[in-house]
Formats: sequence, structure tokens, C-alpha cells
Amino acid sequence: MISGIKRKSTAVESAFRYFQTVDLIISHFKRDADKQKIFELLDETFTLKDLLISTASIHIYHNLGIRVEEAIDMEKGTVESSKKQELMEKKVIFNEVKELLKDSFQSEIDMLFRIIALENKFIRILIEIRDPDILESQRESVLEEIDYYLEKELRTIILDYKSFNFYDLIGDLIGINNTIKKEIFKESGDLKELSMDLEKRLKKKEKEDKYIELSTLNKMIEEIKKDFEFKSFQELKMQAMPVRMIKKRIINYDMERFPVSVPGLISFREANELKKNIINKIKENLEKKIDYEHFENEIFTYMKKELIGQLNTNPNDFVYFLQNLNEESFEEIVYTLNKYGIFNILEIINLNDDIAEEVKKNMIRYNIKKFDIIQLNDKKKNILVKTKKVLNQLGNEFLDMKQEEIKESNLLALLKEEREKNQDLWGKIEKESGNSYVELREFIRKKEIVDKIFLDKLGLMNYSQILISLEFDKIINNLVKDTYYYLLSKILRQLSRIIEAFLKITNEKALYLLAFKKMYNTTESEEWIWIKFEELIIQRLKNRQEELVVLFDADNKPFLINGFILARLTETSLEKAVSKLKNEPSPVYKGIKPIKLKKDLISPISYCLGYDLIKRFEEYEDLRKFKVRKALKVEEKKKEKIRKEIRKSQEKSTLNWIERRITSSLMRITSPGINPNQLYWEEKDIKVASDNIKLHSELEGDTLDLFCEYFLFAREKMKALYPDFKLPSSEKIENVVKNIANKILQDRIDHIPNREEFNNMFDGERFKIAQEIAKRIGKLLDKALYSKFKENRR
Repeated sequence: MISGIKRKSTAVESAFRYFQTVDLIISHFKRDADKQKIFELLDETFTLKDLLISTASIHIYHNLGIRVEEAIDMEKGTVESSKKQELMEKKVIFNEVKELLKDSFQSEIDMLFRIIALENKFIRILIEIRDPDILESQRESVLEEIDYYLEKELRTIILDYKSFNFYDLIGDLIGINNTIKKEIFKESGDLKELSMDLEKRLKKKEKEDKYIELSTLNKMIEEIKKDFEFKSFQELKMQAMPVRMIKKRIINYDMERFPVSVPGLISFREANELKKNIINKIKENLEKKIDYEHFENEIFTYMKKELIGQLNTNPNDFVYFLQNLNEESFEEIVYTLNKYGIFNILEIINLNDDIAEEVKKNMIRYNIKKFDIIQLNDKKKNILVKTKKVLNQLGNEFLDMKQEEIKESNLLALLKEEREKNQDLWGKIEKESGNSYVELREFIRKKEIVDKIFLDKLGLMNYSQILISLEFDKIINNLVKDTYYYLLSKILRQLSRIIEAFLKITNEKALYLLAFKKMYNTTESEEWIWIKFEELIIQRLKNRQEELVVLFDADNKPFLINGFILARLTETSLEKAVSKLKNEPSPVYKGIKPIKLKKDLISPISYCLGYDLIKRFEEYEDLRKFKVRKALKVEEKKKEKIRKEIRKSQEKSTLNWIERRITSSLMRITSPGINPNQLYWEEKDIKVASDNIKLHSELEGDTLDLFCEYFLFAREKMKALYPDFKLPSSEKIENVVKNIANKILQDRIDHIPNREEFNNMFDGERFKIAQEIAKRIGKLLDKALYSKFKENRR
């Protein structure tokens, strides 16, 4: 039970750090195939901002499968035209994302700078008030300073920035942003109801971890409004009390959050300085032509240098530095270090590139392998330890030693002697330890080199630190990348939310279609079911409207908000969807008057627009279904034509042999000196004819008719080549075939078969009928041949 809980908590932690939308965006930078697609959308002077938007567009098109144009009919189009459409759609998505994103990168960077500035003020004040010589009046003065500064900052952000910037800032300052994310991942890991009726699904909230950034923002807004007692962002602009409550909460939280020690506070401040420099480098390249790989390598090199510099501090301060840099708790930092093989923080302190390089050089110079160090470090694998244990077990029987435990010096002395001097002893040691005398001597040689060169000369603590120094470059690079991608994720929050908004509405489309299916199956007396589902969909659409108003900062943009929803539901571009809402008559007034929606008279969040969207979506679905039905009819006609051609070809192939057999026999019978016996029907003819008749009966159509058809074809061929010969009528042949079939099927079913039973006869029955018909065709042909032969002799 406990291990299961541990696995779940580890999975939640892993998902929180590495499986967010932003990480999916960044992962595209690392794939060569994706890079090619990303650069297709950019010109030669692209900036970091363009690159990020292009990457998001590729993710939306390829990974989420979202389309903004009707698909080309591949039979009418070409591969080239399909590629052109794909590129055009991705450019449309690129422009949409750019329009929706606006200056969000810049505003998010501004928020990060403000948080860093505020934290630095807190750190300075905490250093001052922790001075034992500070007077109470001075203490109160510095606290008033932070109080005034913080309230002024909050007012500026509320008045000058977008609402989502404010909520992000407060979420970071009171520590609920990451907490909410973890809660969402934890809840998503709980057992869920496997089956749920449609009405419940329409009422229920969507799976939040799929839209982690969007869900976090929604929950933060809900929690901040509830805790600080205000109803909307607009109301907050006019109220003082909620702002003071927020200010108090931030001060209380930050007073507790920062380290107690002054060196720890200084480490926090140094981490902030590194953060600020990294964010500055990102900011400088947002609107500047960029070579992303060069830009990333430059940042990594700078960060690596700074991180290694921090290794010269004491272990606690280094942990504090990482805590603030990655905005993680002490436990989370320990978890990260453990993940990279550091179980004792002292073993990485004071390491640097030069020491790591020296270790690698000496490993090569003295032919020391990594496995040798692992053996020395692990008591279970250490040959020396195993040998000492064996010697202790052997005791005084072989050794003239009085001490209770064999010392290493005794063992070394023993090894300096030749094996032959203690042959029996070495035989026992080799047998018990599993290592030979030569292996042990070689191991001792390597141990002496390692102790002298790495521990004494280079001053490394132990064998474990040697192993860490071998992986030093990799460990530092991983820590650098974790920090960089985390900081970048804070700048990409709004971009991630826009991507998630694309996905969320597109995914909900499937739910609306299920509701439509249920609505279309209602009768007139069940009209209430139609209305109920319509109301549930409208309420869900209103929830999306409310979400998008905050996301797009669009309190007065009803066409943008609802155009975005309509575009996702109808797989069209935002521009076309907005144009439809503005310029086409609204379904709201259908049956009254063709009236367009007026921007001044509607709110972005409204029942009216929800109803308008659902009706437009219904019309789109009706049209789509009509096109599908039409396409299916065209496809069915094509298939029918192909089937007829195949049937014609099959008929020809099944009738070819009997036609040739009758024609050649009746024409050759009149040849001079012909022996008629060589033309008569034989056993091999029955076999070939039976196979052809059976195949003919399996063609499309009625089985009994197909048997008759074959027999009648043979009769008509004989008649055409020998008109004077008296042949049975068509009716008689049909009766013969029917009687044969009846008799064979009755053996199994014990009654006269009907049409369905004829069509579903077994293969063996079909072959027996074919044989009987083949024999009768043969008899007719033999009679015709004999008659014509005699006639020709007269």
C-alpha cells in the first residue's frame, strides 16, 4: 500500500515538472523533423518570438490535429496541392496565435522582473531586521517601507496590466500556483468513474490535467476571488480592502518563505540575480533575429559558469540557491539531486570543470576504468573487502596473527609475497572469494593509484566523489537545463494556455455531437429532451466564453471570443468565423427577421451568443452530413460500376471455356476423316465444367438463376452453331436445374428449399449441383455431335 502511494507521488512530481504543455512545446526544438516544419513558417529574419509562435502552430496542427480549412478531396487534388494547403493552414494558425498572444511575452517578463525586485526588497529588509543591534523603530520603518512599496506595485499591476498577469503574479507571490498544479495532477491520478451518462458529462468539468495551464489559471482566479472577497477584476480596481488583504497575505507568506540565516538570504538574492540575467537574455532576443541553438548554448554556458561558482559556497547555501532558482522546496531539490546521482551534497561542493577534467585525464593515463571506482566504492563489489572477510573466517589456521580482525596492512604484506609461499592459503582465498591472486594484486595496484592520485593529490573526499566528478559535466548540464526550461515555462504560460484553449474547445466538440445525436432521435412528445440538452450545451459554451474573456483580455470583444469558439467547432479560421458572426444573419432571429448581431448590444459571455453558436454548429453539421451522404452516393456509384465491370469480366472468364469447347467440337465434327470419339465429353470435361459452373454460381446475384444462366448459355451456343438440332426449351432447362438443386439440398434440410436457402447453400452442395449440370451439358453436346456427324456422312 505504502509503495503504491510512493509511486503515485513520484508520478505526480514527475508530471508536474516535465509533462506540462510548455514542455511539449520546447520538445519540438529538439527534434530535427519538427525543426524543419517550424522553419517552413518563418522568413530568414525570424525572432525568438516568431520561433516560439511557429513551434506552437506546429504543435496545434500536427500534434493536436486542429484544422482551419475544409480538407482537399485527394482524388481531385494532388499531393502538391495538399502540401500547399497544409502550409497555408499552419500560417493561418501562426497568425491567429500571434494575434491572440499580443504582447504577453513582454508582460510576463515584466511580471517576473517585478517579482524579483519585490523579493530582493524582502531579502534586504530581512537582512536588516535580523541584525541583533537594530532598534524597534528602525524595524517598524523598514516594514512600513515594504508595505507601502507592495501596495503601490499591486495598484499599478491592477490598473496597467491584464487580469491574467495579475492572477499569475499573486499566485506566484503567495505560493499557490505550483500547489494548484500539483493538486490537479494528484486528482487526475485518482480513480475515475469509467462510464457516465451524457447529461452528467455535459454538467461535469473536463479533465483538468489535459489543460494544465488553463486549469491552474481558472482555479487560481476562483481561489483568489474567494480568499480576498471580490467578484471580478473590474470590481478589484475600485476596492481597497481586497488589495490590502492580498498585500498582508504576501508579506506573511514571504516572511516565512525565506531562509532564517543571512548567508541563506544572500544565496536567494544571488539566485535572483541569475534569474534576472537569464530573463534579460530571453527578453533581448524576443524581437531580434536569432539562431536559437547558438542562443541556447550561450545561455547554458553562462548558467553553467554561475552554477559552478556557487559550488564554492557551503552546502546549505548551494541548496538555498537551487531552491530559489527553481522555485522548489528543500525536499524537491534533494529529489532532483538524487535523480542525478548526488546523495551527499558535500560530494559536489568545490568540484569544477578543471577537477573533473583532471580526473578523466588520470583515468586514461593510469588505465583506471569507471567500473574500478564503482568496485572500490561499493563494499559488496570491493574485492579487497571480500578477501578480508575470507581471511577473518579462516582465522589462525593459516595465519600467525593474534588480532581479532585482519588489517589491510597485513593483507598488503601478504600480497607482496609470492603465491607459492602461501599456496594452500591462496587456494582457499581464491575458492571462497571467487577472485584470483593476480586479480587481487591488480586491484590493490589500482587502489593505491586511485588513493594517491585522486584522493591525496587532487584532494577528493572519497570514491563516490570521483564517480560524481566523472559525471560532473552531465550533472551540471542537467541542472542548467532544468532551470532554464522552468524559467522559460513562466514566460510561455500564456502561449501554453492559448494552445490548450484550441484543444479544449475542439475536444468538447465530440461531446456536443453526442448530444446532437440524442436530440435528433427524439420524437415530438420528447421535445423537452431536445431543450434540456440544448440548455446544457449553452451553459458549457458560456463557461468557455467566461474562460476566454480572461485569457484573451476581451471584456468588450464578443466577436473575438465567440468567433474563436465557432472556428474550433466548424474547423475554420478565426477570421472567417468572426466574419460570419458579424455579417451573416443570426439564427437567434430565425423565423422573425434576418438580423445580424450587433456588437454594442451583446456581451462576450451571454446566453444569446451561446444559442447563436449552437445553431450555427447544427447548421454546419447538417451541411457536413449532407456532403458526406453525397460523397458516399458518388462513391457507391463508382463501386457499383466497378462491381459490374468485375462481374462482366468474371462472367466472361467462367463462360470462356464452355464456349470454346462447344464451338471447337461442333466445327471440327464435319472435318474429313475425323473420329467423333475424340470430340465426345469426357471425365476431364466434367471436372473443368463443374469448376466453372461453381465459380459462375458464386457471382453477384441469385444462385439458382446463375446455375440456369450457365446451362442456357451452353444451350444457346449449341443452337447458334447447329440450328437444326432439337434442344430442350429454356423452361425445361430451368426446371431441370431446379430439380437437381432441390434434390441435393433436401438431403440436408428435409424440405423444399426457398430462395434464401438456395443462396446460402454449402460449398459441397454447390459443387454437386455443378457436376450434375456439367454431365447434362455433356450429354446434350454428345447428342448434337453425333447427329451432325451422321448428317455429314449422308
